[in-house]
Order: sequence, then C-alpha cells, then structure tokens
Amino acid sequence: MDALTDLNEPQRQAVCHLDGPLLVLAGAGSGKTRVITRRVAYLISRGIAPRNILAITFTNKAAGEMRQRVIDLAAPPGATICTFHALCARLLREFAGAASLSPNYSIYDRNEQTRAVKEAIKSADLAGGDLPAAAVLSAISNAKNELKDPAALAAEAASPYQQQVAVIYQQYQKTLAANNALDFDDLLLRVACLMRDHPDIRQLLGQRYRYMLIDEYQDTNHAQYVIAHGIAIEHENIAVTGDPDQSIYAWRGADMSNILEFESDYPNTVVVRLEENYRSTAPILAAASRLIARNVRRKPKDLWTRRQGGTSVRVVRLDDEHAEAKLIAEAAAEAIRRGQAVQTAVFYRVNALSRVLEEALLRAAVPYRVARGVEFYNRKEIKDVLAYLRLLVNAADNLSCQRVINSPPRGIGQATVDRLVQFAAAGGLSLLEACRRVDRAGLAAGPAKKVAAFAAIIDGLTGALDQPAGRIVEQTVRASGIESALQAGDEEARQAKANVDELITAASEFDAAGAGGLGDFLHQVSLVSETDHFDGSGVVTLMTLHAAKGLEFDRVFIVGCEDGLLPFQRGNGPERAANWRSMGQEELEEERRLAFVGMTRARDELVLTCVRRRMFRGHGASQTPSPFLNELGGEGVTVEDAAAAVFEPPRRHRRTDGGFYADIDERAAIEAMEAAAAVPPEYEHLKVGCRVHHSRFGNGTLTRLTNRWPDTRAVVDFVQHGQKTLVLRLAHLEMTQQQGPGARD
Repeated sequence: MDALTDLNEPQRQAVCHLDGPLLVLAGAGSGKTRVITRRVAYLISRGIAPRNILAITFTNKAAGEMRQRVIDLAAPPGATICTFHALCARLLREFAGAASLSPNYSIYDRNEQTRAVKEAIKSADLAGGDLPAAAVLSAISNAKNELKDPAALAAEAASPYQQQVAVIYQQYQKTLAANNALDFDDLLLRVACLMRDHPDIRQLLGQRYRYMLIDEYQDTNHAQYVIAHGIAIEHENIAVTGDPDQSIYAWRGADMSNILEFESDYPNTVVVRLEENYRSTAPILAAASRLIARNVRRKPKDLWTRRQGGTSVRVVRLDDEHAEAKLIAEAAAEAIRRGQAVQTAVFYRVNALSRVLEEALLRAAVPYRVARGVEFYNRKEIKDVLAYLRLLVNAADNLSCQRVINSPPRGIGQATVDRLVQFAAAGGLSLLEACRRVDRAGLAAGPAKKVAAFAAIIDGLTGALDQPAGRIVEQTVRASGIESALQAGDEEARQAKANVDELITAASEFDAAGAGGLGDFLHQVSLVSETDHFDGSGVVTLMTLHAAKGLEFDRVFIVGCEDGLLPFQRGNGPERAANWRSMGQEELEEERRLAFVGMTRARDELVLTCVRRRMFRGHGASQTPSPFLNELGGEGVTVEDAAAAVFEPPRRHRRTDGGFYADIDERAAIEAMEAAAAVPPEYEHLKVGCRVHHSRFGNGTLTRLTNRWPDTRAVVDFVQHGQKTLVLRLAHLEMTQQQGPGARD
C-alpha cells in the first residue's frame, strides 16, 4: 500500500512534511496513529534510512501496533518505534559507563519500588512515626521528573515533611544503587542527565535519529522534554502529535506547556490540524466540543465527522446509585438478549463507584471486566520466576534474592534471612554473596545447609546465561523447584503452572524475534504496562476515566456526573467548600478535559448519569448535578429525569453548599480512598474473596477486611494454617488471583 493512500488533505500534509519542526494538533479520533505510521513509511520512501528514524509513543501496545502498520506498508525494517522508557532502557545499556551504571541493572516495578522506599523510610530512622510509602514514592517520582536529585529537593524543602521526603529520597537512591536497580523514573532521569552532561552522546544520538516523531506530546513531562529536545537540537527534524484537550496526567508530571509552547521552542514550526473525526457521531462530537470550548488553555479545533445521523447524547438523572446501576445493567442485558455485539464501557471518576455497578451486573447475569485486574506479569508465580531470572543477571539484586530464597518453600525461615541480611550488610556483600559464604554467617548447621543449596541452584543456573532466554527460563522453572511445587498442587496451582508455561512461551517468542538475550527480555517485561493487553470485547468494561484514554467503545456510560465528583475535589479540610466554584482554574480545566476524553471514547451512544442521592459508608447525601452537564448545550442532547420527586429533609450537620459527599466525614472518607497516600498500590485491588499468599502461612483466601488504612486488618483463611488476622501493612500479602466475574483470567 502506498503511504499516501486514503489520507485526507491535512493528514497528507502532515505525512509529506520532510525537514523542520512539525506540530500536528490531532483531535480525538482523527487518525493520528495513521499519520505517524504513514509518515515513517513516507520518510523511508524518500530515501531516509530506517535507522535514522525514531518514533516514540506512550504504551507498548501502541508501539507494537505502529510497528505492525509500518510492516503492512511494506517499508524496510530498521526504524526505532518504542516508548520513552524502552528507548531510555536501551540507551542506558549502551552508555552504561557514562551513566555510572552496570549494564545488567534491574528495573523495579511499582511493588518493588514500594518495598524499596519502605526500606528507605526505615533506614532513614526519622522522628514522627511511619510515613505513607505511596505518598513518599509519588513525591520522589515528581522530583525525578523535574530532574531534581535529593540535594535539590532538600534545598527547596519548605516544611518538615518535605525535608523528611528529601532524606528518604537520598536513602531510596542508595537502596536502588545497592541493588544495581533503577525505577521507571530513573530511566528518564539518567538519559536526560546524559544529554545534559555529555555533549558527545547528545550529538551522537542527534546524528543517529535524524528524524524524530513523538506521539501524545501533551503527556510529556520535563525529563521527556529534555530528552526529545536534546536529540532534536542537532537538526530540528522533530514532529510531534497531540491534543491539549486530552491532557489529563498533570498529577503524574505531564506538562501541557510542552505542546502549547512548541511553536515558541521552534519558531519555524509548521502546524497541521486534524479535525475530521472517524470515531464518533455528530451529536457526541458537538456536545463534547461545546464542553471543552469552556477551557482557556487550549488550541482551538473544530471537530467534525462525515458520519450521518446518530442518537442524541442522553443525560439521565436518577434517584440513587442503585437506580443508576440498574439502568446500565438492563441496557447491557437487553443488548445480549437481542444478540447485539455492542462494546459497552462504564467510566467513573473514582474507583469507589464500581461496587454497586458490579453487583447490578451480577444480578442481571451480565459478564463484565474491571480494567486493571491482576495482570499476567503481576501474578505471584510469574513474579517469582522473574525474580530468579533477575538474580541470575544481576547478583546485587537483594530484593529479588529475598523474594526467592524460600520460594518455593525450602525451609529457610525469616529469622535465617534476617541473619543473612545482617551478615551481608556488615561485610558489604550482596545477599546472594552472603548465601555463598553462609559458613561464616554464624548459622546453625541445618539452616546453613539449606542456604548453601539455594546458592548452588543460582550458581548452576548462572553458568547457562549464554543460552537463549526461553531455554534459561525453562531451566530456571525446573531447577528452582517451582515446576514440581506447582505440579503437586490443587487447581489453583495448576492454573499457576499454566501461567509459568506461558512465560516460557513468551521468552521463546522473544528469542525468535532476535531481540536480544535474557537481560533484554527482562527489561522488556519490566516495561509492560497494565493496558498493553487490554481486551474489552464480549463484556461490559468498568474503568476510571483516566484508564479510558486511548480506547473506544460502541456505547459509553459516564456515571457519577455530580458536583464534587466530576469535577472531583480533594479538600484541604472541613473549611474548604465542596463546590466546583472553589476550584482553581487549572484544576477545573483538567477535570473538564477528563470529561471530554471520556465522552469522545464513544462511537455510537453516550449516556451521562447523575443521581439525587448517593450512599457512602452507610450514609446518604444529596447530590448536585455536575456543572459540566450544563456546558454540553441543548442541541443533540436529551435530558431525562428518571428520579422520583420525593422531598428528603437534610441530615443534621450537612453543609449548606452542596456537592458530592458534602458531609464532612463522608468527604474525608472518599478523599482518603482516592489519595495517593492511602492504600498502597499492591493492595489497591484487594477485596474479600481474593486468593493471597503469605511468606510464612502460604496460600489462603481473604475473608474479611476491617479498619481504614494504615490500621487495616485482614482475616485470611490459610490452607495449611487456618484462619489468621494480620495487620495488612505489615503482612506483605501478595494477590495470586481475584475472585468473581470481574477478575482477569
């Protein structure tokens, strides 16, 4: 296929642009992925060597789709198409010496980062009690995205808490260094620093990647900005696509100014607007456009479509959350009865709203999936195998060593591990090296023999690292005892064995692609995101508005369109009004962009719901419709009031300014659920019925959760040890499977 086939005029203009900066303002559903892939093929057809082309996007899934599309265009291979993090991981292996790294470094995922920051908090030994690891990790992440080291963060600390974070940040980096490990933010930070401190490397990369394309440019943070412009400074052949109206990640460091000020960075920029939408009907586009037009910080676009007809956008007001959920469940059940293959999604601003929706779908026998369930690479058995593999590649990875030293169980207790950790620290050794020298660790003969046997397993596998990744994974599963342990287990163990077999297959496929050795495979696995394997077909999909970005569905419901929820507010205490008028302009505009993103995921049908009264923590509160509903306009929008006109007197102590969970206690509760400082990420999806694993008690089923974090107690029915009540923040439970129709298979 020719690279210019079936392009509209603005798309053709963007594809055919050769030299100099290019800004493509790509509206929702306007075919920007097509433009990027066609542009790669077009550049190659004009004599640009594939090795000189770099295309960057934000998910592995999108990068894979782009690579396949370029192949389908019969373009010669060799162009680099990947995510920012994958690019940086590759460059840090290449320039490890300049970055003061060992090229066999580990990449820690969110759970491992949380463990490392908890170690750092403990090591810092700060007064004032335990600090929430998730909040500290978020602050460190923001600092790294701004290219601030611990000293810079300490210098600008304006409160005792910020000073403590700076101290923990420094200790956290020491913990990572001791494990020869990086976190995701380090990948960007280290490469940005290479650009800044090594002009020769910056020039080399500018000459290597003479043409650079960046997707979703509105989502770039400061570190990504520095990397992109460091490469482009040699030639200014930088083409970026994005949409300021879909910038919804400021909370994780994205800086919309990068795209708004692109023309200031490059005065010779050619600007192309992609305004024809290929996804949604005219009524959906019109309503979404009227909403987003209220924002000030944006670049105007006029979205339009050639699609004819389309049903009106429905705004439905109901009595309560149960009526809201029933409306959705009945619509989905009716589609099933009619045999309609309708892809349906339900979006909400906060995860707390999913429970009632799930219950209604269960009662209606409607299959559903909650996005962000336990993903393949987050399953316990997979993380165990990967920890073994990381230890083979990186002997300094103490966290991986601690994970597998007694997994599967080989009689090495926690007291023995603690003694080994102390012995390693005293001698400046890695934990694996301490295991190798166990005869000097002062252990009894029995435990010492078991530790030595573990070290021998690792050493035996290390000698086979020159083999293909698939073969090493297979040998590791067998030699570690994981295979025999799972084969001897129950149905749950057999499912785990099937997952391990699938990991071997994945490694073998990696070998077949000729993408590198075991270290490269581990880095690729570490960079897999939660949405890379998302499949919304055949079931109703429940997800947050943030998770919906980049997806599309035939029918979309956006629930909880109420003041204080959408837009959502995190109050600063009882004195803050629970009303959208109290929000800052920047905060309000981001919430409006979030609503816009949700609306433009719909192809054919869009329904927005709000309720008169919503129950939370056993108490009901009157609700006020979201101000965004009034901003949709009237044309092509149908408003339905399905709520019963029943007067309900206000409860005592209710605040008079309205809003979502206006009652102070309820408001504090919902904010505590959603704040980064609340439940840590490893327990975000934990609920009654989950299968869990404990390092001492083994496998079990969660039967009860009590108290709010950090005082949460978990009651677990263990297979071998019966019922135990654990303090969750100290228990280090791992989810092995979520229960119910919403769980991932």
